Amino acid sequence: MLTAGRGLARSRARNPTEVVLVSATLATGSDTLMSGVRVADLALPDQMEVTPTGGSLGAIVHGVDLADDLPGEVIGGLLAVLDHAGMMILRGQDRLTPQRQSEVTEWFGRPFFRDTGVDNMAMVGRTPVQILGSQAHDEGDVPAADVDSGGDLVPHSDVQDYQVTPNYTILHAIEVVPGSVGGNTYWANLYQAYDELDDETKALIEGLRWMPASTQATAYGVGMQSAKASVSRDGLSLESPVRHPVVRTHPVTRRKALWVSTAFTVRVEGVGDEADGKRLAKRLKTHANSERFSYHHAWSPHDVVMWDNRCVNHWREGWPADTRRTMHRSQAGSARPF
Repeated sequence: MLTAGRGLARSRARNPTEVVLVSATLATGSDTLMSGVRVADLALPDQMEVTPTGGSLGAIVHGVDLADDLPGEVIGGLLAVLDHAGMMILRGQDRLTPQRQSEVTEWFGRPFFRDTGVDNMAMVGRTPVQILGSQAHDEGDVPAADVDSGGDLVPHSDVQDYQVTPNYTILHAIEVVPGSVGGNTYWANLYQAYDELDDETKALIEGLRWMPASTQATAYGVGMQSAKASVSRDGLSLESPVRHPVVRTHPVTRRKALWVSTAFTVRVEGVGDEADGKRLAKRLKTHANSERFSYHHAWSPHDVVMWDNRCVNHWREGWPADTRRTMHRSQAGSARPF
């Protein structure tokens, strides 16, 4: 587990694209969530036991079986915890079927999924639940999404190649590989990443926007065989009409997040020329990837992890090609980032 730590000592910026960091420590306590709200302040029902992970984000929820017919106050409590913790873990959800996962997803908003071109992902039956795996699968005669297992998946917030992005992602671990050989997932607190920037950098990036890589280039980059079969690497174009804010504001917490990612952010616009924009993007991405902002999760079968794409990045390790890893993924809610 990676916990919160101090930022880098402040130094003088030499040019407008240089990121200067100030010394900062995330104010965490045994009862404090990522947004700064205490668990006790959420007035959760007695059935729910919520414990912060001890890292820079996240909470572990006990006392809730997602397969049960849950009362409204528990469902509302789950939404509140996720909005303030950034991500939450529910273990031992072995009764969660794809159909029930679809219903759970709808608590968080309208299901979000892509079903065109290289974005086509395998669905479980007629549900908006996607099968993510590296080996052949047979669930409703639909193969798993063909993402390579050999390499790491770099930091990103889901579907940043689209203008309207999903608010939440839910991942149910069906088959896992031992954490000692790979497959572990990391999440990063983008509020803290923003907070640890110095005032000059915050002023510089306020109101700026960035361009993501094109959808096809992104799919190629994460190893989707469908993308590799449809175009050569030399034929890929990074240009995209999509633009996102460098600083994203969360509609519930009103906190600001440094919303850039290694997987998607190509350049920042509105600062010097294109080369300046790429340099600034690189510096911001390097900062956002700092270990002190992250939490590391080693999966067990039937872990369910939910996270908030509006303020959290995630990435995962690769795993040996001769091992089998299967996840059921669903996404909910959508908004144009602001």
